[in-house]
Amino acid sequence: MPDGKNFWITAPGIITGLAAIVTAITGLIVALNGIGLFSGLATTNKISTETKQEVKKETDSLPGKQAEPQKQVEKFSPVFSMTTIKIEDHEYKILGSSLEGITPESNELKIKIKYKNNSNYSPATFWNEGFRLAIDGFLTAPSGNLSELVERHAELAGTVTFEVPANAKELTFHIFDVGKDIAIPLKLAPD
Repeated sequence: MPDGKNFWITAPGIITGLAAIVTAITGLIVALNGIGLFSGLATTNKISTETKQEVKKETDSLPGKQAEPQKQVEKFSPVFSMTTIKIEDHEYKILGSSLEGITPESNELKIKIKYKNNSNYSPATFWNEGFRLAIDGFLTAPSGNLSELVERHAELAGTVTFEVPANAKELTFHIFDVGKDIAIPLKLAPD
C-alpha cells in the first residue's frame, strides 16, 4: 500500500463491501424463494383466509338469522325485427346478440355486427358513434370501445355494447349512417 491505508476503511472500500453484502443477501433470498421457502407462507395465509370465509358463511346460516334474499339475474335473447340493413354503400348485418345480467339492477347488451363497406372511393369508420340504443325512449351511447376503419370493398365484424337497466321496458337499436337514422325495435325473449 503506497500511503499505508487499508483499502477496506476507505470510502470506495466501504461502498464495495456494502454492495457485496447486499448482493449476497439478494442472492440468498432469490435462492430460498426458488426452492419454495416463501411460497409456503403464502399458502398458509390463503388457507387462513378461506377458513375465515367459511366460518362467516356458517355464521350467516345460524338459526334465527335471516339470510338476505338474492335476486335472480336473468338472461335474455334479444330478437331484432330486421337483421340486414343497407344504407347507400354501407351494409350492416346483425350476427347475434345477448343480454346478460351484470347486477340485479343492470344488464349488458352485446350486439355483434358485420359491417361491409362497398364504397369505390374511401375507407369508412365502424365505431361506437354510429350506434345508439333507445331505452324507454331515451337514446344512450354504447359503453364498449368499438373503433375501426374499414377499407373500401372490405368487411369487418365487431361488437357494440350497451348498459341497460334491468327494469327497461322498450329497446330500439339505432344505426346512424350517411345522415340517416335506421331504428330497429327489439324484443327480449327469456333464455
